[in-house]
Amino acid sequence: MNVILLHHDSQQRSELAAQLREGGLDVQPVTSSDDLLAAVACGAAGAVVTDLDVPGVHEGMELLSQCRAIDPQLSLIALCARNDAATAVEAVHRGACDVLTRERLPRLVLACRQALRAREIALQARGGTDAAQDDDEKGAEAGIPSIQAMLRGNHPAIARLRQTLLRLARIETDVLVKAETGCGKEVVARCLHDFGPRRNKRFVAINCGAIPENIFESELFGHEAGAFTGAAKRRIGKLEHAAGGTVFLDEIESMPMSMQVKLLRALQQRTIERVGGNEPIRLTCRVVAATKDDLLALARTGRFRMDLYYRINVIELDMPPLRERRGDIPLLAESFAREAMRRHGVPVADLVPDFVCRLMARDWPGNVRELRNAVERHVLGMPEHRGMADEPATQSLPQLVASFERMVIEQCLRMCGGSVTRASEALSVPRKTLYDKLTRFSVDPATFRSEVPVSYAVPGDTACSMMQ
Repeated sequence: MNVILLHHDSQQRSELAAQLREGGLDVQPVTSSDDLLAAVACGAAGAVVTDLDVPGVHEGMELLSQCRAIDPQLSLIALCARNDAATAVEAVHRGACDVLTRERLPRLVLACRQALRAREIALQARGGTDAAQDDDEKGAEAGIPSIQAMLRGNHPAIARLRQTLLRLARIETDVLVKAETGCGKEVVARCLHDFGPRRNKRFVAINCGAIPENIFESELFGHEAGAFTGAAKRRIGKLEHAAGGTVFLDEIESMPMSMQVKLLRALQQRTIERVGGNEPIRLTCRVVAATKDDLLALARTGRFRMDLYYRINVIELDMPPLRERRGDIPLLAESFAREAMRRHGVPVADLVPDFVCRLMARDWPGNVRELRNAVERHVLGMPEHRGMADEPATQSLPQLVASFERMVIEQCLRMCGGSVTRASEALSVPRKTLYDKLTRFSVDPATFRSEVPVSYAVPGDTACSMMQ
């Protein structure tokens, strides 16, 4: 892989190129930002070393953003003539993995080797992601909504979770999902099922807290005729019914201790026996367990089997509560509102900014489920929950304004397909101003380039006034 080198000074460019070649690296010096971007666009760059004082580009910062927009996983190294902390911080926000001043130039070869190694790892990961994306496309062909539609949100944790789910969906291992009530644990289990090879088999959801203990074993494993009083005929259990598919065990922390022993054996042996039967039946379903509690803490106090915890916790997925990703509230609320309008035959209309701001000010102990209910009440014209309209904001006014401003920028980028130029025109703000705000809010335009555009009305006067 090549190192693409851009420096405005020809002598310095030659010296740096020689330094890299002596270090055993392949280097391609370029003389202009256009040449650099062309090399990045054609995939010739393993790493980029660029001077921040490139003529015609605002201190080279915009060039970093443009490189990052073309290839978000590209390793960028910025060269800065002065030892300025603010410049270094901004360069990192723009995508640079390292910033070298003149005093640190001797470590350029080492920095490039590290950047090339990071690039190699990223390309390997991208190969796995591309394969997972194929499964996403196959799901779409089968009439399954995209994973973005099933698990909505732009928060980095949700974006990472979507990519993780696409990879795990193709793997046979069992999974534990941990999240607060109402976060969407069943949605995660559904994604694991729908975007993998099990999509054409059954998805069986079981709420462990809703099944009486005396019939739990029969529900899970089934029973033979005459196994107990009232068992007039053979019954297939949930685990057997989901053959080749997925079983979702919600609230597994409430499973009776006696059943935990039997579930552990079933998962270890991958066989089950019906109640009253002796014939082993091969367990071919995938098990996804979910909990809102700390199972390890429960195990330490004797309220959950430690061996079962370690058996189901091969891979643990955590979902952030809604209060930790407030920036997703407008997107979720808009989506829930449109669903409710279609379901109840209410004329489609955009949510007013005042209502959205009140939504963003709440802590949402019930998370996404509670938000959905609140939006549906609003759509139907019902009074808001007691206290919602009058309760004090849990964020300060500057925090609320910043959250709303970031939300408007992200929604506009989504509608513009990640184009900063089009977004700056739509918001009526200079591109430089918008880039500064993207840096301040740590928003990467490239993340919106592969998303399906979302219909959302940007509140023009309010948004534009905030952007000035």
